Amino acid sequence: MPSPPLARPAALLPRNCTFTPSDWAALAAFWHPVCFSSDIGGPRPFAATLLDEKLVLYRAGGRVVAAKDICIHRGVPLSFGRVEGEEVVCAYHGFRYGAGGQCVKIPAQPDLAIPKKLCLQTVLAEEKYGVVWVCLAGEPRQPLPSWPELDDPRLMQMKMAAGIWKCSAARHTENFNDLAHLSFVHVGTFGNPDRPEVPRYDVEVGPEGMHFEADYDRHSIEDFGRKGPVEHIHYTYDLTFPFYTRLRICFGRDRNFVAYNLPSPASARETNVLFRLTRDFDLDKPEDSSIALQNQVISEDRPFVEAQRPEELPLDLSEEFHIRADRFSTCYRHALVGFGLGGEFAS
Repeated sequence: MPSPPLARPAALLPRNCTFTPSDWAALAAFWHPVCFSSDIGGPRPFAATLLDEKLVLYRAGGRVVAAKDICIHRGVPLSFGRVEGEEVVCAYHGFRYGAGGQCVKIPAQPDLAIPKKLCLQTVLAEEKYGVVWVCLAGEPRQPLPSWPELDDPRLMQMKMAAGIWKCSAARHTENFNDLAHLSFVHVGTFGNPDRPEVPRYDVEVGPEGMHFEADYDRHSIEDFGRKGPVEHIHYTYDLTFPFYTRLRICFGRDRNFVAYNLPSPASARETNVLFRLTRDFDLDKPEDSSIALQNQVISEDRPFVEAQRPEELPLDLSEEFHIRADRFSTCYRHALVGFGLGGEFAS
């Protein structure tokens, strides 16, 4: 596992940062999803918040530009402005910035030689799988996830924005990978209260993520809690550090639904939740049914995850009680500590 990055000086942390400097530096070195590619490209720049850093995103020269959301002339957010061609225009005084973030025009003094320091503070941005990923550090500590099926035209491809959750990204991730809650929290959709036992399972931990598999006899999710026939399901979980999970739900041969859980840490206690979804069956049917089902499932999760205290995930294992079924959770918390995260996510 790579060595933890150096803590960012407190003076350079986002204003009113909710993370400790060392935790902020550890998380800033990863790629994080901030929006879908389809959110970028209109006449208005897109505003996002990642790790308490307010960002502006826009398209220029065929690529996405991400920068701190501030015009350094008078401190107004550039997300208030507009995009014209390959330039973003500040709404306050009309300063224009090009594809590289350099100011290219000052309308009030068009003949003024523009100093090089009049430039946006850009950050790394990359588009992959229909998602815009941002890394706030100068160099990512590991590559983006490898999910080639999200580029497979033979699959039904879907996306879903689940809003801002009042929880830490790690709490959201741990819940998504938790097996023991299925028979209780999801009794209204697919949970089987007669099958609460979690079988023994092994967790593989690598430098970039974690893997485990488990079986579950659940009710058909299409029945929406009407307790139809029980179906045997095989779950395959693949986590990419720090927060991103590919969950393959296998109903049998040639029937696979895959949910890509993308909780992005807006702050230590608020998480922007995005999903990519695929299925290899019912390809002639609209995507609406799968999205509606996914929304129903996460609506059952949300009140529990948002009610957990503390909002940050306790990385000291002595702070909460653990059982054998929590094997993923204990391995996950150990891994986060190994990446340089401390006993608390929040200050």
